[in-house]
Amino acid sequence: MSVAFSRGGAYLINAERARIISQVGALAAVYGGEPTAREVARLNYATVCGFRNPANDKAFFAVCVDVQGAQRFAHAVDSWTISVPTLEP
Repeated sequence: MSVAFSRGGAYLINAERARIISQVGALAAVYGGEPTAREVARLNYATVCGFRNPANDKAFFAVCVDVQGAQRFAHAVDSWTISVPTLEP
């Protein structure tokens, strides 16, 4: 029974690590693209299991990260590239 608790606890820890790393990877992708997201994952002993570039300025970067079998997705938007209407005609 303690083995089951140990495995369950390890999975929960890995799932949380994957969530955090995917969020950081998505933010890094906004500024450095897929290579930067992969580097963030590698430095945190994780692997990128999925990546999505935005199709246009209003879309988002999506990163999936795997940590020892636990996978989590995160996305980020580059809000600096979204055009903002001005009062000028």
